[in-house]
Amino acid sequence: LSYTPLWMVLLSLVVFDCVRSQRRINARQGEIRLLMDGRLRWQGQEWSIVKAPWMIKSGMMLRLRSDSGKRQHLWLAADSMDEAEWRDLRRILLQQETQR
Repeated sequence: LSYTPLWMVLLSLVVFDCVRSQRRINARQGEIRLLMDGRLRWQGQEWSIVKAPWMIKSGMMLRLRSDSGKRQHLWLAADSMDEAEWRDLRRILLQQETQR
Protein backbone atom coordinates (compact mmCIF):
# COMPACT_ATOMS: atom_id res chain seq x y z
CA LEU A 1 0.00 0.00 0.00
CA SER A 2 1.48 3.33 -1.08
CA TYR A 3 1.03 6.40 1.08
CA THR A 4 2.26 8.81 -1.61
CA PRO A 5 -1.23 9.98 -2.70
CA LEU A 6 -2.20 10.58 0.92
CA TRP A 7 0.96 12.61 1.58
CA MET A 8 0.37 14.64 -1.59
CA VAL A 9 -3.18 15.48 -0.48
CA LEU A 10 -2.01 16.44 3.01
CA LEU A 11 0.81 18.57 1.61
CA SER A 12 -1.62 20.30 -0.76
CA LEU A 13 -3.94 21.09 2.15
CA VAL A 14 -1.08 22.57 4.20
CA VAL A 15 0.09 24.74 1.29
CA PHE A 16 -3.48 25.89 0.58
CA ASP A 17 -3.98 26.82 4.23
CA CYS A 18 -0.68 28.75 4.32
CA VAL A 19 -1.68 30.77 1.25
CA ARG A 20 -5.13 31.47 2.70
CA SER A 21 -3.62 32.53 6.02
CA GLN A 22 -1.14 34.86 4.32
CA ARG A 23 -3.96 36.51 2.35
CA ARG A 24 -5.93 37.09 5.54
CA ILE A 25 -2.87 38.62 7.22
CA ASN A 26 -2.25 40.92 4.26
CA ALA A 27 -5.89 42.04 4.27
CA ARG A 28 -5.57 43.13 7.90
CA GLN A 29 -2.54 45.37 7.54
CA GLY A 30 -2.62 49.13 7.78
CA GLU A 31 -2.12 52.13 9.99
CA ILE A 32 -4.19 52.39 13.16
CA ARG A 33 -5.07 55.67 14.83
CA LEU A 34 -6.30 55.57 18.39
CA LEU A 35 -9.21 57.96 18.92
CA MET A 36 -11.02 59.04 22.06
CA ASP A 37 -13.40 56.88 24.12
CA GLY A 38 -12.08 53.46 23.16
CA ARG A 39 -12.37 53.97 19.42
CA LEU A 40 -9.86 53.65 16.65
CA ARG A 41 -9.59 54.34 12.94
CA TRP A 42 -8.36 51.50 10.76
CA GLN A 43 -8.78 50.77 7.06
CA GLY A 44 -10.88 53.91 6.56
CA GLN A 45 -13.47 52.96 9.20
CA GLU A 46 -14.04 53.82 12.83
CA TRP A 47 -14.12 50.85 15.17
CA SER A 48 -15.13 50.50 18.81
CA ILE A 49 -13.05 48.34 21.11
CA VAL A 50 -15.74 45.99 22.40
CA LYS A 51 -13.93 44.20 25.23
CA ALA A 52 -10.75 44.67 27.20
CA PRO A 53 -7.74 43.90 25.00
CA TRP A 54 -6.07 40.59 25.69
CA MET A 55 -2.42 41.53 26.23
CA ILE A 56 0.76 39.54 26.43
CA LYS A 57 4.35 40.70 26.13
CA SER A 58 4.56 39.98 22.39
CA GLY A 59 1.21 41.45 21.33
CA MET A 60 -2.43 42.15 22.01
CA MET A 61 -5.76 41.02 20.63
CA LEU A 62 -8.37 43.71 20.04
CA ARG A 63 -12.04 42.82 19.63
CA LEU A 64 -13.56 45.47 17.39
CA ARG A 65 -16.99 46.42 16.08
CA SER A 66 -17.60 48.97 13.31
CA ASP A 67 -20.49 51.42 13.20
CA SER A 68 -22.15 49.13 10.64
CA GLY A 69 -22.00 46.22 13.11
CA LYS A 70 -19.15 44.31 11.47
CA ARG A 71 -16.96 42.49 14.01
CA GLN A 72 -13.24 41.90 13.74
CA HIS A 73 -10.50 40.40 15.87
CA LEU A 74 -7.23 42.22 15.31
CA TRP A 75 -3.84 41.01 16.52
CA LEU A 76 -1.27 43.75 17.07
CA ALA A 77 2.28 42.44 17.30
CA ALA A 78 4.68 44.30 19.57
CA ASP A 79 7.41 44.13 16.94
CA SER A 80 5.23 45.96 14.40
CA MET A 81 6.04 49.27 16.11
CA ASP A 82 8.93 50.72 18.06
CA GLU A 83 9.21 50.09 21.80
CA ALA A 84 8.06 53.57 22.88
CA GLU A 85 4.92 53.34 20.71
CA TRP A 86 4.16 49.88 22.08
CA ARG A 87 4.54 51.04 25.71
CA ASP A 88 2.35 54.10 25.09
CA LEU A 89 -0.36 52.04 23.39
CA ARG A 90 -0.43 49.51 26.24
CA ARG A 91 -0.53 52.28 28.85
CA ILE A 92 -3.36 54.16 27.10
CA LEU A 93 -5.48 51.04 26.58
CA LEU A 94 -4.97 49.92 30.18
CA GLN A 95 -5.94 53.40 31.44
CA GLN A 96 -9.06 53.42 29.27
CA GLU A 97 -10.03 50.04 30.65
CA THR A 98 -9.77 51.19 34.27
CA GLN A 99 -11.91 54.24 33.48
CA ARG A 100 -14.81 52.17 32.10
